[in-house]
Amino acid sequence: MDSTRSHDASAVIRALLRALLPLVTGLAVSAHAVTYAKPITIFKGGVYRGNWESQSAGVPAVTIMTAQPVTIEYANIRSRGPLIYSAFKKANLTVRHTRGEALHPNRPLKEYRTPGRFLHLEDFGSLIVENNDLIGTSGIYLRAFRGLPSAKTTIVIRRNRATNIDGRYSTGPGTFSDTQFHRVQFVQFNQVRHVPRVEIAWNEVINEPGRSRVEEIINMYLSSGVPSSAIKIHDNYFQGAYGQQPTRLDYDGAGMNIGDGLAKTVKDAAGYVHAYNNQLVGTNTGIALSAGHDLLAYGNRLISSGRLPDGRPTVGQNVGVYVWDARDNRRYGTFYNNIARDNVIGWATPLRGRTAQNPTWFPDCAQGTLGSSLCVNNVRLPGPITQTMERQEFTRWQTKLRVAKVQLGVVPR
Repeated sequence: MDSTRSHDASAVIRALLRALLPLVTGLAVSAHAVTYAKPITIFKGGVYRGNWESQSAGVPAVTIMTAQPVTIEYANIRSRGPLIYSAFKKANLTVRHTRGEALHPNRPLKEYRTPGRFLHLEDFGSLIVENNDLIGTSGIYLRAFRGLPSAKTTIVIRRNRATNIDGRYSTGPGTFSDTQFHRVQFVQFNQVRHVPRVEIAWNEVINEPGRSRVEEIINMYLSSGVPSSAIKIHDNYFQGAYGQQPTRLDYDGAGMNIGDGLAKTVKDAAGYVHAYNNQLVGTNTGIALSAGHDLLAYGNRLISSGRLPDGRPTVGQNVGVYVWDARDNRRYGTFYNNIARDNVIGWATPLRGRTAQNPTWFPDCAQGTLGSSLCVNNVRLPGPITQTMERQEFTRWQTKLRVAKVQLGVVPR
């Protein structure tokens, strides 16, 4: 080798390294710029900005112990347990422009610890969750609205960006069970009943196989709006819903279940939920209407190739949209007037054949006056439904955001 050329090359490399060093150093500083404080408990209302963490799976990073209005904004929160928690205090909470990251619980299987909820509220008064980033959490859990239905704001969840909603149980430091899990969602309503002006909109949730375990991305369990103001779930993009072993084990999750739970009375049942203008991609089942009354899914785009990103087919691939009384609620008169119409669906089932599809299943759809099904005008896309079509849906979503001038996640001050 020519020693002069070797020397010249070395000089060039050293010059490049000197030029890149400030950039690399800047990136390193940026990655470690956040200094976290210990867990905080909030006892009075106000606006809270800061960075908090919990290194204990049993201790939330932020606990709210007041019904006075609390706003958490421009914060960084991470935890081995719940990130934000309040129970039985009628919390009135706003969380915005906050980055929430679940740290691995690092606990043995016998403790049944999953990655922490971004937000866990029970017996709460009101909630606004806007422009947040959720990384590896087990989502948002809301049980029992105790606020005033007449209030201007009840529940709003919009413009958030979430990756890898995860309900896998920890089996020790850095490891998860490949079979055992807790059923978690991006948003879970549990007995949030008769609440007007509820909106879940313009959220992006993307789950990856092997790094997540979501049951449904949204679940409305024994929860309801009111006749004059249905719960509105609209203009969201939901991609990916996988079991822990998607090519081996069956899986019954979905993109959305907008009515769920066994109810013996109409006042306790899921009801008055409208899901529209959403995009659901590769979520095993797209939209389920499985319990309750006055549920409506329309104008949605449901696309699934039935395959993992590496091309392997998933075992649990099911149906694009269904209306089915899964819990036999009709015996109590609590399942009725549920309709899925005017949706665009391409739902491949590759284990049944290259072009096989299962776009709809409507055994219990509401009927018109002449006994005909009201689940009409659902457009089946011609097959085969491919991964290219799935990618095109994300491009469509990005265009939709741009046209609507919607910014997702944390927007810097």
